[in-house]
Amino acid sequence: MKKILSSIFTIFALTAIVAGGTQAVFVDTESVTGNTFAAGALDLELGGQESVPFDLSDLVPGQSGTGKFTLTNATGSIDGVLDVKLANLVESENGLVEPELAAGDYENGGDLGLESLRIAVFVDVNQDGTWNSGDIKLAYNGQVIPYSQQNYLSYATPRNTVAGWNNIMTMAADASVDVVINWEVLSTWNYPNYNQNIIMTDSLGFDIQTSLEQVGFNGGVAN
Repeated sequence: MKKILSSIFTIFALTAIVAGGTQAVFVDTESVTGNTFAAGALDLELGGQESVPFDLSDLVPGQSGTGKFTLTNATGSIDGVLDVKLANLVESENGLVEPELAAGDYENGGDLGLESLRIAVFVDVNQDGTWNSGDIKLAYNGQVIPYSQQNYLSYATPRNTVAGWNNIMTMAADASVDVVINWEVLSTWNYPNYNQNIIMTDSLGFDIQTSLEQVGFNGGVAN
């Protein structure tokens, strides 16, 4: 019996020695250091304003003009998608003078935006001051149309453009573009029961909102 117990003890001892021996292995470690996470920046800057905001009075049929302002993805490190929107449209009658009354006008909140005052908006990508190749038209009902698809400007009333323009173009960091607004007061009238006298003393105003949003998302002012 003592021999059997001695043999069992010897087996356990040898097993422990072998098991302990398997822990002696070569080990080499390396580290990946300096892991950092930093957020980028989008910074839309408004500058270079020429004739915008508009401050026009005493308009008459047949007049026209233009204005522009510059947008820059300034000091940013991230490309951004540009949105533009006309907002806070306000029209006013501002009283009725005798020629308006004779033309059949009445207090209805103003008629300048009905048909007479029209605008044509485009993004002057190369900032050369003219509508040409590479530019982007911002047409009525939110349409964004490159020059290559339609090489003429489209005039529309501000009432038809307040929906805004979504995902117009991608602006790289430090890139600049001009937004140009051409305007005209029509000298012809499409309403046979009235004449252009109904726009006398009327006024129309709106704000222009712009935004840059992270590429791949829809979070700008035109959403």
